[in-house]
Amino acid sequence: MSHYFGRLGQLPIGSLLLAAGALIVIGLAVWIVPRTRRSNNDRPIKVPVAKPFLTNRKHAMLAALERVLPMYRIHAQVSMGALLAPEGRQLRAADNDALCRKIVDFVIVDPTSSSVVALIEMDERFAEPDEARQREAMMTQAGYQTIRISSSDRATVATAQAAVGHLRDAALATAPTVTRLPVPAHVWPLEGRFNGAR
Repeated sequence: MSHYFGRLGQLPIGSLLLAAGALIVIGLAVWIVPRTRRSNNDRPIKVPVAKPFLTNRKHAMLAALERVLPMYRIHAQVSMGALLAPEGRQLRAADNDALCRKIVDFVIVDPTSSSVVALIEMDERFAEPDEARQREAMMTQAGYQTIRISSSDRATVATAQAAVGHLRDAALATAPTVTRLPVPAHVWPLEGRFNGAR
């Protein structure tokens, strides 16, 4: 043993400092790693909290659309992944994630055939116009009709009628008159609440 310590004294000082530095780094790593793992495990896990399904404006527009188009089903907040798939190849996880993160505000569906009649996008005040055009181009290329409602339009029955009235007229023209029920004339309770009337 004394033989080895004797040889240590004969080594150049740079080698001794390098060996001492390596031992210090290894010792610190052995001491620090278990403590960081313990501190990460001690942190409370952030629990997700519920948020409103629709904004007030979109909720009022959904009520208005349902009133104007009683012959259709209207689905809110639909993932683009449910409407689109890449053409000609298997769906990769990255493609699916990109599509699923994008949301269409409303999808109008014919209940007799389950076919998509139109998509409705409500523009937001701070939305990127280039992104909106890109999304609309994707939907048009897939064969969907996209109807845009401007951010300056209030969510009223009149706005919904102006946006989708042609769909209502087309459905009423093709349907037998016996099966149509009259649209109630009373004002819906949500109509005024979310548009600043009260």
